[in-house]
Amino acid sequence: MRKWLGTLFVFLIVAGCGAGSSQRAIQELTSTMEHELHIVYFYEQERPTEKLEAQLTGMKVFLARKNIPASISYRKIKADKDYEELLGVKDGQILVFDYKGIRFNARNIHVLEGMILQLSNP
Repeated sequence: MRKWLGTLFVFLIVAGCGAGSSQRAIQELTSTMEHELHIVYFYEQERPTEKLEAQLTGMKVFLARKNIPASISYRKIKADKDYEELLGVKDGQILVFDYKGIRFNARNIHVLEGMILQLSNP
C-alpha cells in the first residue's frame, strides 16, 4: 500500500511541475497592461519574411489606431525554452497574448488578421 501511495505522490509532483513550466512560459509572454496585446511569431530556423513582418507591423499600427497597444516578438521554438513542448506551437504559428494569457492562436497570418479585425470592431 505504501508503495502505491509513494508512486502516486511522485506522479502528482511530476505532473504538477510540468503544468507549472507551461504556465510560467505563458506568464512570461503575457502583457502587463489590461488592454495590451503581445503578438508572438514562433519559428524553427529562420525568422519570418519581410512581407510577413510588415503584415504584423501593419496589425500593430491598426491596433494602435484603435487605442489598443501591441508589441511583436519573434521566438525560436527550441532556443532557451522548448516552446513546442511547453505551448504546443509549430513553425510559423502566431500566438497573441493579453494580460490573462493566450487570446488568439493562428497558423495563418490572414486568419489572425480576421481575428484582430473582430477584436477592434464594437
